[in-house]
Amino acid sequence: MVSLAKRLEGRPFHLIATHCQNVPKNEVVSYIQGKGLLSDTPNMTVTSFGGHPKVKGNGYVPYYMVFDHTGKLAYNHMCGAYHGGDGLRMIEWVDELLAEAPDLFLGTEPFQAVPKLAKQVAAKKNLSAAVKQIEARRKSETESPAREEILRLYEAVKRYRDGALKRADKLMATDPSQVLPLLQGIQSELKGTELGAEVDARVAQLKSSKELKQSIAVSKSLRKIKKSLARTRSCKTCKRQGMKFFQHSCTTCRLDNSGAVKKAKKKLRSLIDKNPGLPIIASAKGYLQALG
Repeated sequence: MVSLAKRLEGRPFHLIATHCQNVPKNEVVSYIQGKGLLSDTPNMTVTSFGGHPKVKGNGYVPYYMVFDHTGKLAYNHMCGAYHGGDGLRMIEWVDELLAEAPDLFLGTEPFQAVPKLAKQVAAKKNLSAAVKQIEARRKSETESPAREEILRLYEAVKRYRDGALKRADKLMATDPSQVLPLLQGIQSELKGTELGAEVDARVAQLKSSKELKQSIAVSKSLRKIKKSLARTRSCKTCKRQGMKFFQHSCTTCRLDNSGAVKKAKKKLRSLIDKNPGLPIIASAKGYLQALG
């Protein structure tokens, strides 16, 4: 599940892992961190005793539910390779539904007055031209039967743009090197439109931003620190459990690799002290905390 969340980071996907056993919170957190989930993972949430009114598990086998991009429950079943479980079929469901999910979602209500324009927007085909038409008709068609649908299209594109701006903000704290490519892609799609003006301003600001350059440098250093520890071996107990490499939450792993851990923590503290205020520092602090 952790690897799935990591693979789909930046996509329209969020994983909610619900723990349904009476185990102390600190033990659950320790176990999850041992699987490689850090506190700053943006598209995964862990909760306790979650469920759905239309789904009943059997009480002892891990169960999953997959929802589509509209929020509708698409499928649910037992996972794993026992008691009738279907293994990792849930991953196939996620990939299939993501392939069907539009980047620019217009909602479930059909467009009857402007169907061609809606189809063009949904497909993002020459999107800037479509948006210019929407912006113009939004101002001129005050009494037109199509006005309601034009307003719906406008709000859909605005949500799409705002979503990209929010993802860019989150990337500043996780992978700042991807911020400009993301925004420049949206900038190209909305070129010459009123809705694109805010993206233009953000791109212009970031191109000359010392903060972005510093953040990218810190992110590279952070990756090097993580890779260095990831190459160290796990303790005997973790190895018997199938984990070949260093586990952040395991006390014995940290003791067996105390030199490497001490070195990593020193580098992390240096990064944190030298770069206060940068969003990416939250990731550095989270990783430092994971090392105990």
